[in-house]
Amino acid sequence: MEVKIPSYVYIQKNAINKLSKVLERIGSQNPVMLTDGIVRELMAEKIEKLPFGGIFIVEKASILQARDVVLNVGYGDVDAVVGIGGGKVLDVAKVVATELNAEFVSVPTTASHDGIASPVASFKENGKPISISTKPPIAVIADTELIKSCPKRLIHSGFGDLISNITAVKDWRLARDLTGESYNEVAVAIASMPAHLMVKKAKEQGFRLEDDIETLLRGLIMSGVAIAIAGSSRPASGAEHKFSHALDYLGYGSGTHGEQVGLGTIIFEYFYEKAYNDGDWGLIRESLKAVGAPTKAEEIGLSKEQVLEALSYAKKIRRKRFTILEALDLSKEDFEKALRETEIVD
Repeated sequence: MEVKIPSYVYIQKNAINKLSKVLERIGSQNPVMLTDGIVRELMAEKIEKLPFGGIFIVEKASILQARDVVLNVGYGDVDAVVGIGGGKVLDVAKVVATELNAEFVSVPTTASHDGIASPVASFKENGKPISISTKPPIAVIADTELIKSCPKRLIHSGFGDLISNITAVKDWRLARDLTGESYNEVAVAIASMPAHLMVKKAKEQGFRLEDDIETLLRGLIMSGVAIAIAGSSRPASGAEHKFSHALDYLGYGSGTHGEQVGLGTIIFEYFYEKAYNDGDWGLIRESLKAVGAPTKAEEIGLSKEQVLEALSYAKKIRRKRFTILEALDLSKEDFEKALRETEIVD
């Protein structure tokens, strides 16, 4: 199987200035750009110097939005799709690039999740989360100055999404051992090493995530590469993501994706520590707390009853993906004890 990963990766101050060079190197003659209204205004001076065949404003992360762009550009000579923005822009741009069989260039303006380099687009259709396989980016251009200016909450969310790989790879290993599922040690290492590094860094005296954006971005990009190598989101999505999807399905809380999976990581690391003596949920919780990410349900508008319902509902989501939820026959009482001991609910 051929694995496609980014050929060009820039993580630095003023990285946006590398965009024209990247378009030249990939031989793009007719690129189009997708962005949002705010980013277009902020970057008008730099954007208008580039030879885009069209600039499209993404209003909403949806398949319909992607199809509208495809219809507007037709299936003509577009050879590159540049997404400059947050998650919704990049997800729509991925689908457009895949539909047009064009190269995708990812220019994130936030560090909120690993979608900046993954071959997966995530949308909510009728309030329900869905994922679509897409082409991975040929280039990732992460301008650290631009990303530092995004809301701190989004950066904290990126930390939560990255460290969730710690439990995700354990679930994959469990599936290998108990069901014989195929497993890729390289993808596991690429996904988990930066996650453990960030947890370790969060313990350092005076650590501020905002001051170490480059390490976070490298980790999120590596997470996307691990997904490409695995051919699925396995190395970056386990029971903690099922929990987050359950909250989305049920419409509970006000958390971002990264905040939700962060809480899920504490919960399932707890069960790994208790059932398999493999984990340190306290360390996960303290690292999230150290960077300013939520560690309590109430911080993202969740009640105890809603968390318990979501944990039970998580068992019904993506049944083919074997996780600790399937390995242990966890009861409501087990979940209540976990929430009490981890202090996710008071």
